[in-house]
Amino acid sequence: MRGVPADEDLLDVLQFFSSHSDAKVFMDRYAMKRAEFRKLVQPLIRSGHLVQDYRGGFKTVRLLEGKEPWEVKREYLREMVSEYPVITLKQFEKLAGSPFKPEQISSVLHEFEEEGYLIKGFLVDDLHEVCWGRKELLEDADKLAPMRDFVLPPSDPLLPYFQSLLRERFGFGSAYMVFWNEEPIAAFKANTRNSVIEVTDFVGDSEKEKEALRVMKEFAWEHNMPLKGKVLDRLKSR
Repeated sequence: MRGVPADEDLLDVLQFFSSHSDAKVFMDRYAMKRAEFRKLVQPLIRSGHLVQDYRGGFKTVRLLEGKEPWEVKREYLREMVSEYPVITLKQFEKLAGSPFKPEQISSVLHEFEEEGYLIKGFLVDDLHEVCWGRKELLEDADKLAPMRDFVLPPSDPLLPYFQSLLRERFGFGSAYMVFWNEEPIAAFKANTRNSVIEVTDFVGDSEKEKEALRVMKEFAWEHNMPLKGKVLDRLKSR
């Protein structure tokens, strides 16, 4: 919502879509063609008073009473950052997405730092970039149980968190990441067709290829999908 009042001539449209979502019903009621309907709702979509869902339906957006828009955004960002023990500014920007400007992300991180919710510093080994971490988690870090070895698929919502590392260390924009002893040791490209994981490219630490291969096999077994491919055959033969 952009804070602009809706056109009074369009209030009946907002009233209709506050309890209905089917645009066809609206067009039939007013004997309206689709082109006419799109022309009618476009100003409401641009102003944020109306949104369209993935099924093509429409819904009226109601203003939150007694809350400033920035406070709502700030709460959303706090909820997001609470999901991660440590995060960099670039990672947070990617996770928050285009609705937030970089200066807004930076501002809210510094606000959380001033509140004592986050602590700032070089918080990750071998990462020469300033991070923000949840203070209470970092204070109790020695008590955390070690994480099991795993593969992070490219579709996982955590991937933006590792995007820079994936590109800088392994040269991939999107790929499966292999973690061993809580450390990313390899990344691979793969096609998943006919319930088979076909590895098409692999980049990793040559000294830890056996560990990477083991974790990849465990990942395939857990998903009940055989691991195949010429790249995989070369890894096995080394």
